[in-house]
Amino acid sequence: MTHSLHKSESMPPKIDAKTSSLLSRLLGDYNPGINQPKGDIREKIVRLDLPTAPGAEYFFRLWFYEGGERQISAHLIQNRGDDTYFWYRPLEMGEFNGSEDDLVSEFCQELENLLTHETRIVQRKGWLFWHFRCEYRAEEKWKSVCSHSAFRGGRFKPPHINGRRRIYHSASIASESG
Repeated sequence: MTHSLHKSESMPPKIDAKTSSLLSRLLGDYNPGINQPKGDIREKIVRLDLPTAPGAEYFFRLWFYEGGERQISAHLIQNRGDDTYFWYRPLEMGEFNGSEDDLVSEFCQELENLLTHETRIVQRKGWLFWHFRCEYRAEEKWKSVCSHSAFRGGRFKPPHINGRRRIYHSASIASESG
């Protein structure tokens, strides 16, 4: 099932008015497909793919879960259709002491930073773990969004890299003024 994002349309219940307003302000007439995965989880998750900046190596995807939790993930352009393990930022209710309002505010702030600034994702191969870190550039400094690691012996399929580190880039997708 696919929905469209229009300023005049109401959003599916899992995408709140604050997020919808932010996306409309920053992305204007962009009309992303809002997807609900097939199967048993279809009623519990809504997924939205954001536009890709010119020359970017990845794009951002937003996930809205039943119960208010969300996730921002990045997906490589070259591996768009597969299940390659890459960077993500989960926003869970426990992090915000059960406050959905606080979670939505943090989600929108992080989303705005990712949309309006140059970003990079650093992938590093450690002895036991793969490490991923997303940063955005503000005032000529790189500021961290979120870092995470995955056990190299697990069933994760990260992108193949030559050497121990790879940096992926994306220009901003929107201007700060919207």
